[in-house]
Order: sequence, then structure tokens, then C-alpha cells
Amino acid sequence: MNKILFVDDEPAVLDGYKRLLYREFDVSTALGGERGLASIQTNGPFAVVISDMRMPGMNGAQFLSH
Repeated sequence: MNKILFVDDEPAVLDGYKRLLYREFDVSTALGGERGLASIQTNGPFAVVISDMRMPGMNGAQFLSH
């Protein structure tokens, strides 16, 4: 099953992705960029990584550049 990581600073958005896609994909979520990077280290690799652009601390472009 393909693994997808969603990174966002809004828990409700992350929960929505899980509910929508869990039957077809192995969905992981991370609350913010720092946790997203940690998830990649511990649970990666992921086939797809999707990030919100506007997050406090680290925006989506900064996160994806790592």
C-alpha cells in the first residue's frame, strides 16, 4: 500500500484526509513542519508528501526543501 504523509497545522484538516483516504492508502499525518520531518525520519519513505503552505514556525516551502 502506498504511504502518504500530510503535513498541516490544523488537526481537523489532517483528520479529514485520514477519513477520506484510509481505505485506499496508508495515511500518516504530522502537525507542523518539525513533526513532518520527524515522521519522515521514523516512518519514511513516503510515496507522496503533501504540505500546507502557511504554517507557523516552518512554512510548506521550507519543509519540502528539507
